[in-house]
Amino acid sequence: MHTDKMNMTEQWTTIAQFITDRTKRNAMRFQDKLPAQTKDGRYEFADNGFWTGGFWTGLNWLSYELTGDDSYVTSARASYPRLLKRMYETPETMDHDTGFLFSLSFVADYKLTGSPEAKRIALDAADRLRERFNEKGRFIQAWNVWKPGDPFSEENRGRIIIDCMYNLPLLFWAAEVSGDSDYRRVAEAHADTCASTIIRSDYTAYHTYVFDPLTGEPKYGRTFQGYSDDSVWSRGQTWAIGGYTYAYRYTGKQEYLTIAVGCAKQYLNRVERDYVPVWDFSVPDREAALRDSSAAAIAAASLLELAKYVEGDDRSAFTEYAKHAVLSLYDAYSTAGDEDNEGLLLHGCSHHPMNSHVDCSLIYGDYYYAEAVARLLGATKSYW
Repeated sequence: MHTDKMNMTEQWTTIAQFITDRTKRNAMRFQDKLPAQTKDGRYEFADNGFWTGGFWTGLNWLSYELTGDDSYVTSARASYPRLLKRMYETPETMDHDTGFLFSLSFVADYKLTGSPEAKRIALDAADRLRERFNEKGRFIQAWNVWKPGDPFSEENRGRIIIDCMYNLPLLFWAAEVSGDSDYRRVAEAHADTCASTIIRSDYTAYHTYVFDPLTGEPKYGRTFQGYSDDSVWSRGQTWAIGGYTYAYRYTGKQEYLTIAVGCAKQYLNRVERDYVPVWDFSVPDREAALRDSSAAAIAAASLLELAKYVEGDDRSAFTEYAKHAVLSLYDAYSTAGDEDNEGLLLHGCSHHPMNSHVDCSLIYGDYYYAEAVARLLGATKSYW
């Protein structure tokens, strides 16, 4: 048994070396840029970070924790000016993904270095996220009204999306370090609203849910990245697992843990035999469906956190999935050995219905993969 554990640790260490080497090489080309997805093996950049910018900084902070090499700190901070410019000079471009952007950059920085400046900026980001709270509906508005007057865009005034559950840790963290309980009030209210709307009774999740923005009345579930309004979009299911896990960690509310476990079991009951899901579990022809390696990575990292709060068969199932998924991703979905590719994981699927960034590397898939590996090695604090 001891030998098996040693062999497994050696495997995690080998994968960590692959991750940190590739990240260091990429940093030399990326400089201050924020990668989003690959095209022909090369990362494309989002000038202001889009919703994905924090994952590159987070990947560098993880690499710093794994190696102790200060060059990763320099790389993580190199793109900070882009995030700062966006928040302070063009705040109208910010949305509910503020948590993704700033938890993995300035919150991580504060947790690892104690920087008071990083703490101040992260609290400013939490303020921006809190400002999106609709008091009547008790939800955080996800997307902006991009085209006033356009029916779809106007619908965004009352839209939540499941991804936001993974942005709430920024608010919970802000409440802890500032002493301002209103951050927690907003985060809990949103989690409660999601629990009664976007999370279905069987613990699967809609992609988005729409409310009347004036009255707060719940209206209907909708999808944009899933197969259909009633389908089970695999990455959305993983956002739910992690989001409710962290909501439980910060609050101790049993109902959040119940949802996290329920969502996790639904995911594990549906995932493919190689531990990597198809892009939507409800597609008619799963044999022909594209996979989403990013969903597997998010699931692995999230389930390792969830395993801390459960016992027995659940803890074993969640931990074993993460271990097997990390190995499967490395063996069959990684770019290990392909020095011409800048991504870590192949076969990510961003937005299948729009045929946008499918079958490529995605920076959030790369980040969560690194987080899962770092967790297995016991080498990271949580930035969430």
